[in-house]
Amino acid sequence: MPVCFFACDDTSVLYCNDDCLKFFREQVPGTESPAAAQKAASRFPGYQVFPLGPYTCCMFTFSRTASASGFSQGNDRLPVIYESVLNEVEEGVVISDHENRVIFINRAAEAIEGVDARMSLGKRMEELYLPVGNGKKKNSHAAVLNTGIAPNEHLNQYVVKSSHKIMNVVERMYPVNIHGRTMAVFSLIKNLPVIQKSMEQSLELYDYFRENTPHNGTRYTFRSIVGSDIRFVEAISDAKCVARNQTTVLIYGETGTGKELFAQSIHNASPYQNGPFISVNCAAIPSTLLESMFFGTVKGSYTGAVNTTGLFEQARNGTLFLDEINSMDISLQAKLLKVIENKTVRRIGDMKEREIRCRILCALNEAPLACIENGKLRRDLYYRLSSCILYIPPLRERKSDIPLLCSFFLKHFNKEYGRHIHRIDPELMDRFLEYPWPGNVRELQHVVESAFSVSRKDMEILQLGHLSHYYREFFTACKPEAVSDSQAAPGPVSPCNPQPLKAYMDSCEKNFLAAALCCHSNNITATARSLQITRQALQHKIRKYGL
Repeated sequence: MPVCFFACDDTSVLYCNDDCLKFFREQVPGTESPAAAQKAASRFPGYQVFPLGPYTCCMFTFSRTASASGFSQGNDRLPVIYESVLNEVEEGVVISDHENRVIFINRAAEAIEGVDARMSLGKRMEELYLPVGNGKKKNSHAAVLNTGIAPNEHLNQYVVKSSHKIMNVVERMYPVNIHGRTMAVFSLIKNLPVIQKSMEQSLELYDYFRENTPHNGTRYTFRSIVGSDIRFVEAISDAKCVARNQTTVLIYGETGTGKELFAQSIHNASPYQNGPFISVNCAAIPSTLLESMFFGTVKGSYTGAVNTTGLFEQARNGTLFLDEINSMDISLQAKLLKVIENKTVRRIGDMKEREIRCRILCALNEAPLACIENGKLRRDLYYRLSSCILYIPPLRERKSDIPLLCSFFLKHFNKEYGRHIHRIDPELMDRFLEYPWPGNVRELQHVVESAFSVSRKDMEILQLGHLSHYYREFFTACKPEAVSDSQAAPGPVSPCNPQPLKAYMDSCEKNFLAAALCCHSNNITATARSLQITRQALQHKIRKYGL
């Protein structure tokens, strides 16, 4: 677009681009110079007069289709538009003219430097700024005026005289060259502390998304774990510590306590986080098949065998999580021990040892020593895994977390089902707090979800009557008074007073252990000796029954 700036009080042309000269040559024959263009421009009506620093200037903008008899009135407001645009820029903008006098400061520069643009206009740069130490001179605008060369982006430290502020900025300077002559210099500045804070926030955001958006087949991180009970928080803290190294970890806790959640969190906070996470439930796979899955096979090792890669090899540079290893055959546990110790694996039917590079996490749904006593866990494997053991307490041992978990599940299922249930009725919460939750957190999750699946869309408070029929009948019978009565010795079982056998036996064992502990003044060692069981087995039962 043809554009021309010139001072109204004399004939000096401040700016006239090539398009403008070409325009005048086309429209006004004999117009060959900026000065002639200035004179020719006076023949075009509609120009706008405006202040530009110490000058009173005229600005012409022409359409390519304009003629000597007409002028595009719509472009008269361009100077105002340009100033408005510069004032919306987030970077500070300072412009000086060919005499190194300030002719424009935008609002961002005013805020960064703490100056008033009106008091700075027309002053020389050295009157406004002072360098600090070895910092570059702010009045290097003068150097750019002399050379016409734009320096690289650099750090600049200087003092603003009017506000006495010491500035640390990232600055870029550019010359405005017109017909080979530098007529002005403008600089773009960013406050360094603001940049540093923005970078810190970006790094924090990057870390957050990297931790909470895993791309390795996992769903959970430590941020996914909900709980404030002191023992549970200690378990999380211990898990975060062991995640940073490469040691094998044994996790034990009842079914539904969140063992895989901990395993995935450890993986995503470990040096192996970029590798695969492979989870295997040893109780769900027959031992004969489990061995070939673990170690792989070679063709011809048995009828129908083909070359396959085992899970230890598939988990290369990642984590292999073996859940419920107490369900694994004892002979296979011996092979697992060898793999853990030697860091090598041999495929079935092969003579070649292959190095494995993965972390192994194991989990038990019973106390380790109880598994050893029952013949479900090899003692030597336990000793190999016992260097790092994480215990996840059951929900009945951390009932203070039940309201917190309920709130978490409400938010989750509100989003999934498109509901707006804000809280749980206090009466129902009392039932939740009294219930022993044998299925732990998984059972609580299913109870809350069942209410969402049968509830009305306008429901805002989850009440006992909103549960599905099965759970409603179940929790109706689970009254606080009934629970307190059940703490006493169980009465005789009869057709008129039916009880599940397991519940009756657990109640008997609980009261028997409570009496034994009372007789020995709660001395665990003495009580275990009298009951002829190990101290660890007694501690497990104490935790189980909340004694």
